[in-house]
Amino acid sequence: MNEIVRRTLVMLSASFALGFAAGSMTAGPGSAALVALSGNASFAGLYVALLNLGAAAGAAVGGRAMDRWGRRPVLMSGYVLGAVGYAIAGSGVALDVLALFVAGILVFAAAMGIGGLTRIAAAEIFPPAERGRGIAWVQTSAIAGGVIGPLLLMLTEPLGHAIGRDALGIVWWLAPPLLIAGALTLRRAAEPMELAKEIERAHPHAAGTKLGTGAVRSRRLLVVGVIALAGSHAAMAAVMGVAGVAVVHAGHGASVLGTIMMLHFIGMYGLSRIVGHVTDRWGRRPTILSGLVLLGLGGAVVALIPNMGGFAAGILIVGLGWSFAYMGASVLLTDITVPSRRARILGRADLITQLTAAVVATSGGVWFAANGLAGLGLVAIAAVTLPFVAFLFVVEPLPGQYRTAQESAAT
Repeated sequence: MNEIVRRTLVMLSASFALGFAAGSMTAGPGSAALVALSGNASFAGLYVALLNLGAAAGAAVGGRAMDRWGRRPVLMSGYVLGAVGYAIAGSGVALDVLALFVAGILVFAAAMGIGGLTRIAAAEIFPPAERGRGIAWVQTSAIAGGVIGPLLLMLTEPLGHAIGRDALGIVWWLAPPLLIAGALTLRRAAEPMELAKEIERAHPHAAGTKLGTGAVRSRRLLVVGVIALAGSHAAMAAVMGVAGVAVVHAGHGASVLGTIMMLHFIGMYGLSRIVGHVTDRWGRRPTILSGLVLLGLGGAVVALIPNMGGFAAGILIVGLGWSFAYMGASVLLTDITVPSRRARILGRADLITQLTAAVVATSGGVWFAANGLAGLGLVAIAAVTLPFVAFLFVVEPLPGQYRTAQESAAT
């Protein structure tokens, strides 16, 4: 790894960690605030649904902008947009105005959708055989954000007592400084798209090129890759979307919510380096299938053990499964797309992914309002069934190398 790539990777990872700290800090309080402002418990999953709707738009627009103007300036603009969104949401909570809060959610969610494309920028600056490692750097950096965010959330409780404010209302104002810092961090990074083009020239026979030419080298793999992204993200949203309300409903406060969310984020990002190694060493297909199995297992734990202990264990396993499936699918989609159109295509994939997760998160909230935690994980199991079946038919003889069904039959 040369110095320019190393510096760029560190800057991408640091900015992503800061952005993720803001998002992880407000994930639980968001659903609780939405229910409190609306007075409707069936809105428990609507916060995550709104996050996914906003992120879908952000990913689609951001991906197109990245292919036109570059990854770095668009990511920096996204962080600034996110800071504005959190300020709007905080004003909605402070003024007890639901519409203002929802507007703020959609704005910072769009920024999150843009920030999610950081994983593509990290993957594409590595040779094809090391792309899992590239994404793992960014995903691992999120551990810092996944720890810092919930810790800040826990600190809002004593801070709220000290200044006479509600703890879950303070948290929104802690996010903007983190996001501004994330934008400033990227100033020293090189432009990832230019590095990606150099990689493409240096590896003219890169993984996937035998499948065809054009922006996407295999339409079939594009479809199953998007299905895997959507299924894994939706399964996670089904369970995580009600976390804030579930904890508050059980009579606990910010400290318990922060602990549970920290467990979830550790599951999502704690083993990222291992997941990246598995993706590069064993292949995208087995990585994705393993993740889908873990997502189903986590959903089963939540469904069968409807208490805080079962929910904490289940949400940890769900996070781990998401790590395998989401990272594996992201690397696969990077393999089969060309740099000049990559962000646009991945942005559209994220659009579909986030919209699917929005629907599933809303369904999870309706289920929770009617039945509580009992059986909730069945929604997650249903979400991973289709991608699991689809990937049983994917052929990957070597990591990152793919064949059509006809080619496999011929051999």
